[in-house]
Amino acid sequence: MLNLQLIRKEEISDNIYSFYFKNTDLLKWKAGQYIQLIIPHEQPDNRGIKRFFTISSAPFEETIVITTRIETVNSSSFKKALNELKSGSIIECSQPNGKFILEDLSIKIIFIAGGIGITPIRSILADMFHNRKSFKADLLYANRDADFAFKNEIEEISASLDNFKIHYFISPRRISEEELDKIYENYDSKIYYLSGPVNMIKAIEKIFYEKGVTKENIRTDYFPGYN
Repeated sequence: MLNLQLIRKEEISDNIYSFYFKNTDLLKWKAGQYIQLIIPHEQPDNRGIKRFFTISSAPFEETIVITTRIETVNSSSFKKALNELKSGSIIECSQPNGKFILEDLSIKIIFIAGGIGITPIRSILADMFHNRKSFKADLLYANRDADFAFKNEIEEISASLDNFKIHYFISPRRISEEELDKIYENYDSKIYYLSGPVNMIKAIEKIFYEKGVTKENIRTDYFPGYN
């Protein structure tokens, strides 16, 4: 296991917090990957003292940033322990892992995010923009309300690029087959990155399979515990 030291936390939108950690053990990661955090605490609930989180920062930013939703009521014991960490606190983490990473920029990329599922996509977009990589992409971003995490930053990236478009979906509007068909005439020659609540991502994944998209062209990052 490796160590991370908390620098600060910041509420970036309603009940969404980013935790900035000093990369004390010089962790190396690729944009879109995740780590497991370990925070021992008193009376842990049945989900225990370990939790997986996508790294929302990009590698060039050096600090390890974890962004998550913490509700004022009904939060898990782990989330409460995370929220109560003080600056300077040291916690353990695993090595980065995960295959939600970009490998082929020659075909169009369709990012689909539900709520806090934007975190790996934020990391990927920041990394590509910083490294001036050429790409064609759309972002379909669904949220419970109009308070989209990282909205300003992502829109700044979009405004500076000709081939990156954003489509917002505010509940009760969903990323449904009907909505997808309004945007895309066909589903060929694209690669799909889906990140968000399990039920949402499985439903969209099913739509793509029915449209003839192959498993090789779909990447998923499931966020359990979110609706």
